[in-house]
Amino acid sequence: MKVDKKSLFLSVGICLLPILIGVYYFNVLPEQIAVHFNAKGEPDNFVSKTYAIIDIPIFLAIVQVIISLVVDFDKTPKKGAIIIKGIIPLISVIVQGGLIAYALDNNFNVTQLTIFVIGIVFIILGNYLPKKEFWGKYNFNLFGLEKGVNEKKVIRAYALHMTFSGVAIFISGFFSSVVALVLIVIFAITSTLLPFYLVKKYKD
Repeated sequence: MKVDKKSLFLSVGICLLPILIGVYYFNVLPEQIAVHFNAKGEPDNFVSKTYAIIDIPIFLAIVQVIISLVVDFDKTPKKGAIIIKGIIPLISVIVQGGLIAYALDNNFNVTQLTIFVIGIVFIILGNYLPKKEFWGKYNFNLFGLEKGVNEKKVIRAYALHMTFSGVAIFISGFFSSVVALVLIVIFAITSTLLPFYLVKKYKD
């Protein structure tokens, strides 16, 4: 199977981009940088700035390599592959940039930024799931399905759920981090279980 080296190197490069931002601000950053926040948006876990600036982007880059190879080996159509391969780089740049911004200015709301990113990811997936030109032939073997399922209805219903989830998460980020985090957990669970329900409901 041919690996798309161009997209692989580009996406990994984007994942590593926050390192340049961190190096630029290195001398003015505190020795300890917050990398995790509680439901109220308060930092509750810190690491050294060297770890935050270098190790985390490298870890995300490794994850991106694995995802890219899996997508290429699975022969995912190009348009769908671009969407999947774009998620980790997006998270790396925005979230890592947010951590650095918070380290420079404690008034920056990293939790809210993360909520917005998650909401956008849900919305993107919801909008593109129904389009076969992005994914080619749907394969429901993941859900242990046999033949006789109305694929269009299943995908459409699931895509609507993902889009609604993303919009709800995004909007909640403006009002309450706690509510937003609860919604993320709920929608993550329902997004995992919903396909099993839909394939039973839409059997031909």
